[in-house]
Amino acid sequence: MPNIFARLGPGLMLAAVGVGVSHLVYSTQAGADYGLSLLWLIIAITLIKYPAFRFAVDYANATGESLVRAYGEISKIALVWLMAGFVVDTFIATSAVSMVTAGLFISVFDIPYSAPQVAIAITLVSALILMNGQYAKAERIVKVLVIVFSILTLIALFFSLPLLGSNDRAVFGDLTMDVPLSLFVIAVAGWMPMPTNGAILFSKWVSEKRKISGEKFKDEDALRDFKLGYFLLLFLAICFVVLGTAVLFQTGRPIPVTPPEFAAELFSVFTETIGDWSYPIIASAGLAVMWSTQIALMDVMPRLTDRLSGVMMGRPKDSPDRYKLFSAIQVLGIIIILLFFLSSFKSFLYFATSIGLIAAPTIGYYNYLAITSDKIPAKYRPKTSLVVWNWACIFIMTIFAIGFIYTRIVM
Repeated sequence: MPNIFARLGPGLMLAAVGVGVSHLVYSTQAGADYGLSLLWLIIAITLIKYPAFRFAVDYANATGESLVRAYGEISKIALVWLMAGFVVDTFIATSAVSMVTAGLFISVFDIPYSAPQVAIAITLVSALILMNGQYAKAERIVKVLVIVFSILTLIALFFSLPLLGSNDRAVFGDLTMDVPLSLFVIAVAGWMPMPTNGAILFSKWVSEKRKISGEKFKDEDALRDFKLGYFLLLFLAICFVVLGTAVLFQTGRPIPVTPPEFAAELFSVFTETIGDWSYPIIASAGLAVMWSTQIALMDVMPRLTDRLSGVMMGRPKDSPDRYKLFSAIQVLGIIIILLFFLSSFKSFLYFATSIGLIAAPTIGYYNYLAITSDKIPAKYRPKTSLVVWNWACIFIMTIFAIGFIYTRIVM
């Protein structure tokens, strides 16, 4: 058992990053606002994005490198696109996660400070924790937190099933394609189970794991670990849609508009299904898994940005890393966003997720070019079925991106 646990890592890091905004916020909101009517969309989007992430683990297995190297070999345009994506993940996405985390802390401990102030404090503490441990420390923290949270979510799901349709409430909502629904569908498509930029993050985690574990972390271990993390994300998303439907759908409760209000509503989903006695456990697990999302992002983005800048500037691969420098830049950028550019929590989340949607088709295309390169051994190249699957993903996500642009310009 300890040996199996030791081989886990990148997949649970992936789950930690994904389970944040997309699951705690959007999956729960999907159930609360529309019942089970959008469950098919969440499942479809998760399955559609699978090839982009699968190519990441295959590339890391084949080369021992992250996809940053592949993008550098494809073209300068690919590097520029990747840098734009890194800016979003490093600053905007991490700021959004920190706000949700801050909301949980405020709700649990009744902290008399604003969400941005608490988010800044959490960001600074997270950076200090990671400064000396980096990936190894982040992985140890995240593995435990994600497993505990997953078990508690499964328990809550079990207790919530009898509540479905109780008090003559419906289970499915009416879907009228108006502006609010359009924006919500776009947000779900962009960040479910996470933005496709997460494939680059995952390739870096796999390469780091291989450096630490050596031959103990084999190709099949990496692939098994990836599938565990990815489909755990899908399972948890389904759980939160069902929980939102069972506890919140057609109850007349107002939709939370601030991080603390959202956190209180989220905890009520668990306590109403399991019981008030579970609040300390649920609150601790919610705080832990959301904070683990932030830790995972703050662990990987500075190192990926360091690697990307090295590729763009032609620095030798064995040059001293500049993790601390880029970590400090990330923290400063998050603080600036939280203090000066955060007017609406809900709008900010929609903005962050919409950018993830626009990037999805391009990431899918570049990941395909990376894994089908002549430098990749034949045994790591994808089968025809996976290639067709990926092109379907690119096409569908392009349609979503066009729909987003149309919504913002016309509607």
